[in-house]
Amino acid sequence: MKDPALIVEFTQRVERFQRSIEEGGFDGALMVQRTDLYYLTGTDQNGLLWVPRSGKALFMVRKSYERALQDGFLENIVPLKSLSRVPDLIRDHSGIVPRRIGLEMDVLPAKLYLAYQDLFPHAEPADISSLIRSVRMVKSQREISLVRQAAEIADDLFEIVPRLLKESETEIDLALRAEAFYRSHGHPGISPMRAFNVHNTYGHILAGAGAAMPSASPGPTGGLGPGPFLSHGAGRGKIMRHEPVLFDYTSNVQGYISDQSRIYSLGDLPGKFYQAHHVMIEVQEAVSKAGKPGVTARDLYDLALDMVKKAGLSQGFMGHPQPVPFVGHGVGLELDEWPIIGRNSVHILEKGMIIALEPKIIFPGQGVVGVENTFVVGDEGMEKLGRYPDEIVVVS
Repeated sequence: MKDPALIVEFTQRVERFQRSIEEGGFDGALMVQRTDLYYLTGTDQNGLLWVPRSGKALFMVRKSYERALQDGFLENIVPLKSLSRVPDLIRDHSGIVPRRIGLEMDVLPAKLYLAYQDLFPHAEPADISSLIRSVRMVKSQREISLVRQAAEIADDLFEIVPRLLKESETEIDLALRAEAFYRSHGHPGISPMRAFNVHNTYGHILAGAGAAMPSASPGPTGGLGPGPFLSHGAGRGKIMRHEPVLFDYTSNVQGYISDQSRIYSLGDLPGKFYQAHHVMIEVQEAVSKAGKPGVTARDLYDLALDMVKKAGLSQGFMGHPQPVPFVGHGVGLELDEWPIIGRNSVHILEKGMIIALEPKIIFPGQGVVGVENTFVVGDEGMEKLGRYPDEIVVVS
């Protein structure tokens, strides 16, 4: 017996998306990206989801049909033995031959795009990705609860990191211990990202000068990584005394992500690290306080830049030598959701959005300091979901 409350929630998600489809002038959307499928159906099975502008959605499942029936919350789930059957199934289900079809063009492979053109030769394909990402920005109370639980598990891990740090010689040693803790608490071992060609597992554990190494990572930090085949994240760099250790990992409960980071050190650090870290905490507090419904995301980014400039820390803020143009990002089922608290961002904050704020400073050749927490937007600003202190933790 499936939870009636979850049936209602997934039905409402589809209906919200349908309103966007209708406003965008689409006859329907053909969804294939795994995270979008899970968000709208409750299962990640391989298939195509037809969401008409009105009426019931149709999930056509290639594999596994049995699991889709078991896990999914939609009323209409059918097996799909051949891609050529898709137009007939849509026509029989919706009673129309679609003329304008929405596709997730930000992630859809060109080969599939061309295949859909062949299937619907008289239809106009158009990008639907901004609409589904916008619908996913505002979280339900259940989604917020799951991210809150993930943040609580992160707090529990932060509590034991000092012991793990003393037991670890390298970044990978520390990562192994941390990941074992998370896996034992249900973490799936990946933190999905929508961005093309980006592979991410748990996050970054980086020590000393290695933490300041540039890489292709889309965030402000990269590190050496295990090798040129994956040039970011924990590597074989030694954890030395009197150097900052960046612990930037995602927690995960039932697919929902909380993104947090803390700084640890074996013994005291030079004073400039504490001073810069304190400014990053102040930036986080100012942005979270100002982050109320109706505020434009770029204004929050400008607020952060102004504070950093006044503190004389513009060099190295959010990366070096190529700083990223944001100070925060949405999280949920993916690590890089909307809204983006960044340069020229047009997103306007709404109650129920979940955002990770991550002001960080890179000192080239020396290390990284800064903080990251996951927040939910409320009437009076952003509520921090974690409880572990933001200050640098010195392990004696």
